[in-house]
Amino acid sequence: MVEMESVWENWYKYTGTPYPAVLNSVLLLATPRVSPATESPVSVVQRASSSRLLNVLSKPKYLGPSNRTAVLFGAAQALGAWIIYDGDIESGSGFLAAWSTLYLIVGGRGSLKALRYGKAWPLLVSSVTGANAFMYGRRFIAGGFT
Repeated sequence: MVEMESVWENWYKYTGTPYPAVLNSVLLLATPRVSPATESPVSVVQRASSSRLLNVLSKPKYLGPSNRTAVLFGAAQALGAWIIYDGDIESGSGFLAAWSTLYLIVGGRGSLKALRYGKAWPLLVSSVTGANAFMYGRRFIAGGFT
């Protein structure tokens, strides 16, 4: 249990720097290249089954974030990293927590659905974004009390 606390405390210390936000920004901005959004995916389940009607009704529109979503939220993460780099840790933390949470609302469900289609990249991006939302949000809410 002591090791887990030290991992979280170390991560919390890093939220005083722009590094986690820069990592998240790079992951989001790389998404159109690494895992491009597809309009009509073919799922692993669909390949194995013969019922086309069931598969047509359950298809999501996109797998993970669309290219526009990835670029918008990647740019927002880069801006939040710049705010922290410029010295305003409290405002940057609030900005990053808000935009990370918004990303989870917009792209989180699609990231989970992407696993059905054999894509793990959107889930990795959502996991890093969720960790950033939690840790930067903790820093913003706690302020100077921790």
